[in-house]
Amino acid sequence: MRAIAPAITGLWLLTSCAQDRSTASQPPAFDPDVAPILQAHCASCHGDENPAAGWSATTFLGAIACVEPSGAPATLPASTVAPIVLALDTSPHQGLLSASQRSTLVAWVSGGAPDVENGVHEPGIADPRSGVFHGTTLRASRWAPMLNADDPNACGRCHVGAPSGSPTGVTSPASGAPACTSCHDQPGGALACSTCHGSGTVAYPPRDSCFFPGDEANAGAHAAHVRPSGASRTGVACSTCHPVPGDPVIGGYHGDGTVEIMFDPQVVAGEASYDRSTRTCAVNCHDQGGHRPRPAWSETTPMACGDCHGSPPLGHYAGACNACHAEANATGTALSGGPLHLDGKVDLGNGSGLCGACHGSGSSAWPSTGAHAAHQNQSLTVPLDCANCHVVPGTVLDPVHLDGTVHVTFSELATARSSFPVWDGVRCAGVACHGANLADPSAAPAWSDTSGAQSRCGACHGIPPTAHTPSTDCNRGDCHGSEVSLSADGGLPSITATGLALHIDGIIESAR
Repeated sequence: MRAIAPAITGLWLLTSCAQDRSTASQPPAFDPDVAPILQAHCASCHGDENPAAGWSATTFLGAIACVEPSGAPATLPASTVAPIVLALDTSPHQGLLSASQRSTLVAWVSGGAPDVENGVHEPGIADPRSGVFHGTTLRASRWAPMLNADDPNACGRCHVGAPSGSPTGVTSPASGAPACTSCHDQPGGALACSTCHGSGTVAYPPRDSCFFPGDEANAGAHAAHVRPSGASRTGVACSTCHPVPGDPVIGGYHGDGTVEIMFDPQVVAGEASYDRSTRTCAVNCHDQGGHRPRPAWSETTPMACGDCHGSPPLGHYAGACNACHAEANATGTALSGGPLHLDGKVDLGNGSGLCGACHGSGSSAWPSTGAHAAHQNQSLTVPLDCANCHVVPGTVLDPVHLDGTVHVTFSELATARSSFPVWDGVRCAGVACHGANLADPSAAPAWSDTSGAQSRCGACHGIPPTAHTPSTDCNRGDCHGSEVSLSADGGLPSITATGLALHIDGIIESAR
């Protein structure tokens, strides 16, 4: 059994539920009078799924919403020139309604398009444009009827789904009273972020411009921060600039009528401030030496490459941006979209922080150009490392790194046996790995040669080498034993798994 206090009052209730209305002339209301007409004659085209002209006839909010492409509210102005009335005289709507049905629809629009008949609530309680819209009156009461089950006007006295629940003694909803979640259907119900700040699944301003036309001008750069350009970008969280609501959701800073700006130091490094008089932010996200270091919140012109930081930044290597940054084009004028930009650090390549972020793939630093693959995937020796041919930087900003030039500086195995390798931009010569300072002339392979010819026995030294015993039984037990394998058809020998550790190790191993 329901126990409802007889003293329920408020802006959104009538002065007296017991007053005599028999003499009052009331316009038709949506639920009892208009909804059946629209459902029968309009819903086939203006239904829930992709309604024609973006206008839905199946709900009250849909019926008073805006019509495309004009963007005008269907029921405003409250007269016979409202779009929903004018449409009845255009094809294909002519003749859809009988004279009586048309008269009901016109009377409803002219009467202000009320959602319910005069009763417990005033008509307009569900209309965001109305002065008695429940969101407006709840804000004026600091949300007490919604949050306090003991409030005389508590929503939970009649409706299921109120954040405060039902008062003591109320065990069922009032007859015909819809659940709060029938409209507030997002996770969180009436306390979902989109209830006050956005619309539907969108949790940030502006609210639906059809019902809250003033929001568009005040929304500022919310969309630019939450949904920056780029298909993979998710933007910054609300907590980056605003305090996170606690439990209860409305309490403390949240819901106090003031928009607090409090930057998250974990995301916005260094000193950060917001000037309410000029509506500008002073944050390191924007102030990196670019053209627009302190954009105003009301500026919705998209930020361009070079607005926050130079493109390239001052003193930066002036080569193509996409040579080092995965999400920039070559000229630094556009981003492809992805998770790296504005993540709080300067990311090179795929952002892993490994050499492979720029030079190779994943955790591997080996490029795929030229003979890199042949040196990486060895069949003649143990795996090689970059230091044989390059100076490996200790940090990204080490000298000769990121200067736009590939520096070839031989060391380690390449200079074994007192060799002095030379790189002329096309081929390597005098490299110990390729036979330098052995008895035979060493190979001088071209870097672009990917034929595999350099990996065959005999490419770097003779078989047998000059001044070597004339025997070609390389796998004799007193010579190279199990390190060399001979093919049955008498072809060139090959290096076994055991021999890889000894072959091209920089040493001429004596007979074992």
